[in-house]
Amino acid sequence: MSPRMDPRIGLATALATQPGVYSLLLGSGVSTGAGIPTGWGVVDALVRRAAAAAGTKPGVDFDAEAWWLQHGDGAPLGYSSLLEQLGTTRAARRAILAGFFEPSDDDRDAGLKVPGPAHEAIAAMVRKGAVRVIVTTNFDRLIERALESEGISPQVITSDSAIAGMEPVQHMACTVIKLHGDYASLDQRNTVDELSQYPKRTNALLQRIFDEYGVVIAGWSGDWDPALTAALESSAGRRYPMYWSARSKLGDVARTLTARTGAQIMEGASADEFFADMLTRVEAVEAMSDSPQSLGVNISRVKRALPDPRRRIELRDLLDQQLGELRSHLADRPMAAPASDWETAETAHLDMTARSNTLANMLGTGIFLDRDQEHSDLWVHVVQSALRARRRQTGTITPWWDDLQHLPALLSLVVGSAAALAAGHEEAIIRLHTEPSWSDPFKGNDARPAFDVIHSYNVLNADVINGFPSSGTTNWLYPQSHFLKSVAMPMIESITGDPGEAEHLFNRAEYRAAVASALSSSLQCGSHSSHSLGLGPQSNSALRYSSGSE
Repeated sequence: MSPRMDPRIGLATALATQPGVYSLLLGSGVSTGAGIPTGWGVVDALVRRAAAAAGTKPGVDFDAEAWWLQHGDGAPLGYSSLLEQLGTTRAARRAILAGFFEPSDDDRDAGLKVPGPAHEAIAAMVRKGAVRVIVTTNFDRLIERALESEGISPQVITSDSAIAGMEPVQHMACTVIKLHGDYASLDQRNTVDELSQYPKRTNALLQRIFDEYGVVIAGWSGDWDPALTAALESSAGRRYPMYWSARSKLGDVARTLTARTGAQIMEGASADEFFADMLTRVEAVEAMSDSPQSLGVNISRVKRALPDPRRRIELRDLLDQQLGELRSHLADRPMAAPASDWETAETAHLDMTARSNTLANMLGTGIFLDRDQEHSDLWVHVVQSALRARRRQTGTITPWWDDLQHLPALLSLVVGSAAALAAGHEEAIIRLHTEPSWSDPFKGNDARPAFDVIHSYNVLNADVINGFPSSGTTNWLYPQSHFLKSVAMPMIESITGDPGEAEHLFNRAEYRAAVASALSSSLQCGSHSSHSLGLGPQSNSALRYSSGSE
């Protein structure tokens, strides 16, 4: 199999189904369409003004660096040194720069120096929760203005010193990190020396973001920012993939960087075109699954019904409605994979994840808030029903496509287990793993418990996941675990509200499942076992053992 489909498909699906997991890295190409000059463009224009004031008429072949070397203060030509010479006070310097970045009435009438389609589409994706972290090399404030027009007040970091007091990015609706500063300050980075190495705190923050988040690059060439290029190169082992959008063919630096990081390249579209298209694609994915607003409504209904004994039937109906939608989808799903390429495989996995999101979140929320464990029978029913929703395939079968029908049950079990661990519900997690069962029609009628049937190695295929375009050149040692963690973590985080705690809970839940499978001797190197399992003390003790060993 070889990738044939547009990487935009996988990216849009990931943005919609894994909200907040991807960060944006924006360069000057995002703002040039709005009439904002690059940093060097501002420097060149200011030197031309200074030359004109000195009696030199700068022509087409005017060399700003040569003129500055002869007439400047002896320091290398750069934003800070130039502004200090042209304006002796902060107010004067701000006034000099305002015309480059602040729109006049004529600019507004022409649609210049105001947020453009790219900024507006990005702000809309932030409002949806698809994006929370924006890293930019731009001095302008167009992205901040676009966010504010959507009712979002972003945390804006413009200097290394500001990092020490910033709120954790995972706790903010949006954080904008302006790597090279803001036009109204003298802290900009613009010279070769300034861009060759970042201060310690800035570099540490970048390393964390590039490790913990996927990265979508747009409007940035990589040619003039060696420190940023180095930060991206050093994150080659990051957890989530990288995508790179460019208006034209990437240059040598960018090509080398994409080869080292396994970034997916999307060429031929301006930043305005790319982000407007991406917003449309994300909305299309949301339309086929529950939107965040719809998910929020369902979660609120669970929370209201859970503590009221008179609303037990309502609570079950809410979950059964989601199970019914799952059964309907699986009943209409093609018997075999529609195409044999990696892009289709990745999209199919993310599609099934999207269709599992509401059910798994409702189950996890219910378990987490079920303080007296009065509804454990219902939680077992949900996992059991998700298991049995799998449709028996006929004719030619694509194994990974067939097994993927159990991904909703697997995600429900993982998220439910993490919620039970967070709440200290020992009995609930044991029941979730051991009581639901399923019989493989092709391997006899022996019922196997959930911890065996929907172990990640029985639901997900290692070779398929390592073939995903988003995996790039990375060959994951445990690809099933990598994929499951990447899609389950946002669900667990939505329940606990803490990404660090969500990762810890996922690891504990995965450890329990591994120990239970190992002690049952039913899982043999990832192959499907037809071994008949009872639900006796060995399974329970395995799960209890894992709890006491963490």
